Amino acid sequence: RGRLQVVSYRSALTDLMLQRAQRYAEVTGGAANQSADEVAAALSPMIGPRGITFLADGVIYQHDRTRDVRQLANALSRQHTAYEHVVYRPVVSAVNEEQGVVFSAIYYVLRNRGSLFGRDEPTNRISKGFLVDKLSFDKEGHFVSSLVTRQLTLEERDALLPDPTAWQPAVVEEKDLIAVPDVVAGPDDYKFMSEQISKWAGVWSSEAPLDKLPELLAPNCRELDAYGFSNKPNGIVWQGVDQAREAVKRTHNQYDNRNQLVSYAVSFEHKLGFQHWRANAVPRQELQQQPAQGAAAAGQQQG
Repeated sequence: RGRLQVVSYRSALTDLMLQRAQRYAEVTGGAANQSADEVAAALSPMIGPRGITFLADGVIYQHDRTRDVRQLANALSRQHTAYEHVVYRPVVSAVNEEQGVVFSAIYYVLRNRGSLFGRDEPTNRISKGFLVDKLSFDKEGHFVSSLVTRQLTLEERDALLPDPTAWQPAVVEEKDLIAVPDVVAGPDDYKFMSEQISKWAGVWSSEAPLDKLPELLAPNCRELDAYGFSNKPNGIVWQGVDQAREAVKRTHNQYDNRNQLVSYAVSFEHKLGFQHWRANAVPRQELQQQPAQGAAAAGQQQG
């Protein structure tokens, strides 16, 4: 397929959102090479008068934080004081204009050069990994919020985990983020992949049928634990359709769960999609013991 097949269904706003997500990653990665004024000037066209809210991921950050242009420029300077950004590169992005979101997978190599978590000296250790940044936009193409899920640095691992030795994150190299068929997706492919994402999110809800899993998943499918909290070798939580079915069944058996697909996007350049889901799950044991209170206290978990 030729690339004209792709641009025919991309609007000016779609391209602006993708361009600004790319530019924001470039500014973030290169902030150490510019003054705070230069960083602020680069950020200014992308951020509206209300600033940008960085949403808590519940792992590294527990609370939302709103920053105006100057505050964000200063925050980026602090990041570079703590870590040299040896590599900070967006590898693949996907946009959903209707939902006003861009997801970007960014590969990074960071060297600790500032004292953190009460240490007297920097460790000078190198951390490699990737993050996914979900940027939400207003109708004019300004950033509204950012939700980042990022692998831990070695310093964060030592400081934040109860047992740093019980930690096996998935090792994902830059090439792995695009290790999918490098085929330009046309409108039909884009629609199909979006539908598959929605079906996969729905499978995890209680009472959802599992008979269609072989049609939904590739035979060699697998789930990788980027954070490493499940402490599985190579971060592989399950592999293959049968193990996927057992994982979903365990969730159904243990929880009364209603999975909500918050947002999603599919890449134009690669057969790769992103999803942000929210699980409203209550342990079934709680439902049996305290049905009213258990239902009212349904927790939310994001992924």
